[in-house]
Amino acid sequence: MIMATPSVLIIGAGNFGAATALTLIKRGGIRVTLVDSAAFPNPRAASHDINKIVRDDYPDRLYMRMLAKAMPLWREDKLYRPWYHEVGMLRADSTSFAEESISSYRDMGISNDSELLPVEEVRRRWNGALATADFDGVEQVLFNPSVGFAEADKALGAVVQAAVDLGVSYVVGELEKLEFAEDGGCSGVTLKDGKKLRADQILLATGARTSAILAQSAPQRKELHAGDRLLATGAVSFYAKLEGEQQKKFSSIPVLKNCLPQVKGEGMSMLPNGTIKFNCDLCFTNYQKFPATGEVMSTVPSQAMYNTWTGPRFIEFFEKRARRTMNGLYGKEVENIKIEAYRMCWDASTPTHDFLVTPHPQCDGLYIATGGSFHGWKFLPVIGEYIADMLQGTLDSDFAERWAWDKKSGDGRSANPTYQIVGDLEELSRQGRGWAN
Repeated sequence: MIMATPSVLIIGAGNFGAATALTLIKRGGIRVTLVDSAAFPNPRAASHDINKIVRDDYPDRLYMRMLAKAMPLWREDKLYRPWYHEVGMLRADSTSFAEESISSYRDMGISNDSELLPVEEVRRRWNGALATADFDGVEQVLFNPSVGFAEADKALGAVVQAAVDLGVSYVVGELEKLEFAEDGGCSGVTLKDGKKLRADQILLATGARTSAILAQSAPQRKELHAGDRLLATGAVSFYAKLEGEQQKKFSSIPVLKNCLPQVKGEGMSMLPNGTIKFNCDLCFTNYQKFPATGEVMSTVPSQAMYNTWTGPRFIEFFEKRARRTMNGLYGKEVENIKIEAYRMCWDASTPTHDFLVTPHPQCDGLYIATGGSFHGWKFLPVIGEYIADMLQGTLDSDFAERWAWDKKSGDGRSANPTYQIVGDLEELSRQGRGWAN
């Protein structure tokens, strides 16, 4: 008797979904289909970006264990190495983060040359580019020379391409709903064009859209809904371009993360064309009445201006916040530099910013891999291994319990404390004049 090849259907070709597809097809003996609403990499995905920070200095040992495996791949593996740039990272932080992360390196036996630099030394180094940066509130800044950033959209695209080259079927289509068998288990999906896809295991790697998908697919089955486990949250990135002598001055700067309340943001190292991308360290909700259930839920806006890169005009609240962050990061050096474009990035946040990687306990055949909480991207080289282990029932218990549908471990502390909710998109849009003209 010929046995059918086991099949996995992955919805979402962002970081979690793409990495899982590649891992499964490498393991072999599985038919893998990867579905996304656009050709890869999808510009709406949280994983799609100019660049993202890659660092392994986590006080949280669970995530640091993962990064102890990921960093050698970023540095040495031919799939990831072309996109990773080890430029170092500065972190201005008034908490105990520096001491805890240095302790984590030591306790885990990971070689690292992180050091606390006096603010005045930071102002002198790197061609004096940080001479007027706002470090008010700290006397020392953590410098980790062994981390950096990666070109996010290129790295993600390379992972998807590698999966396709090995046999993963990539389907472009927008999800309409999950399909359920008579016993209530998940049997597949229906796309908006009417096409139906079936598999033994259905993995939702759908980021900030996960809660809405579950509610839309089974409005009456409340036990399937995410509830307060997941929250669709947005964050703002923007970029500017330096030219001439200023571009030369900034050519060697490391990544800079400033957690001080008057700044709260990140500046990436400059790209060869003079572009520097920035992030504001904040997030926000978008509460709307959800038609399928009549309940109020935070959802991802459908309009492109809330999902992809815009031009130089944006919602006034975020324009002001971006300018404050940029000026705080680099001071007088950037006061007259124009911001070229803005983007809202949407991710699924969990209450403790831990991932949600779990079988759905109320629905056989349905699995969840989401909850990146604005810190999941750097795990791209390894997260697929953990999700594949979950699908195959072999995920180590310390990860399984921490990432469970109903969390069973952890100390309740945030795994990514710098991204805190500042309000709702509608409310923030009303502050000032909404979209600036």
